[in-house]
Amino acid sequence: MLSKQNKMILFAILGFSTLAYLTRENEVLMVLFLVMDALSVFGIMFYQQKELEHKKASEFEGKIASVEQQLSFETEKLDHIIQAIPSAMCYVDQKGNFDTYNSKFRDLVGDEVHDVYASNVGSSLHKIFLDAFLGEKHFYKQVVINSVDYQVLSVPIFFENRYNGCILVFQDVTLVREGEKMQKRFIADASHELKTPIAAIKGMHEILTREGFDDKEAMEEFKEQITLELTRLEKIVEDLLLQSKLSTNKVHLEKSRFNLNDFFQGLIYRRRSQLHNNNIKVVLNCASDLELEADQFRLSQVFINLFNNAINYSKDQSIRIDCELTEKTCIIKFSDTGAGISEDVLPHIFERFFRGQSDRNRNDGNSGLGLAISKSIVEAHGGTLSVASKLGKGTTFTIALPIA
Repeated sequence: MLSKQNKMILFAILGFSTLAYLTRENEVLMVLFLVMDALSVFGIMFYQQKELEHKKASEFEGKIASVEQQLSFETEKLDHIIQAIPSAMCYVDQKGNFDTYNSKFRDLVGDEVHDVYASNVGSSLHKIFLDAFLGEKHFYKQVVINSVDYQVLSVPIFFENRYNGCILVFQDVTLVREGEKMQKRFIADASHELKTPIAAIKGMHEILTREGFDDKEAMEEFKEQITLELTRLEKIVEDLLLQSKLSTNKVHLEKSRFNLNDFFQGLIYRRRSQLHNNNIKVVLNCASDLELEADQFRLSQVFINLFNNAINYSKDQSIRIDCELTEKTCIIKFSDTGAGISEDVLPHIFERFFRGQSDRNRNDGNSGLGLAISKSIVEAHGGTLSVASKLGKGTTFTIALPIA
């Protein structure tokens, strides 16, 4: 079957062929009209065909442009995601080329990323790449780059079941390592502090239960010492629990407004016997109408710790408490004229269980956590606790608390 278009073409050809055999004018004109009509229809159909083809081409070009635009958007979005990753990250192809990476990785290896193997971190990265290439599987690896501890995650990339490189993510774990060291040291220090009273109690118990031991005077002394060691043990446990809660923000502060002068007068009165026995004079310089909003019980723990330190190392000396109110801060200075603290010890005095002076009495009843707890309590109030000291001239603790 001929299509309509082919029929028209055939009809025009036949028409031209017939002209040679027609003699009458009307017949010739009729054939000419028929031929012209056929050619006209053919021209219209040809134009419509071309227009349709052009329309399809335009639609196809539009679709290509839309796909290209979407691809460009997705590529830009992926680049933003890669750059936003907080850790150094790169893609290494199967030939070992670093062709995709974020700014953190560039900061890690320097500007010459494409020549990274020649850099000072090249040997570490080359070994990681070899492990990834040979293993072709996920793995974690610990490396040190520029004196920084990193944990490297390698994720293999496969294309059509063939290894096509890997993604490497470098996570800085320096702070984690420091935290682990501090935790181990804390556990070791806490164990030592707990062992001391336990060992003393155990030793005295063994003597008291020894067969034939009947020294009444020694028994009474041992009983008194056991009571003191148990009290010390209880204090250590309480302070450990409090320090743990403070470090995890689990201590609820019960704030109230109170008179600061009355607060210090009460503390001094309750310690009058201890101050008298150590021949220590206290000078209080605090306005009678000065008020503060804080957790009175927790704040008293801070100043009890400061009193204990001053009394232990300021015998026959004096303690001075100065209170000053500024526009937004209440500043309290707690000073003593005691032995003072050496410069090498000063930066460490707020550390848990730190004892820097060789003449400190390990049986003074303190847990070794007092200043660490004091600092945490002040910081829980949104304040600061600092110290200044000169060996042989005394120490000043400065507490700055915000005014509510």
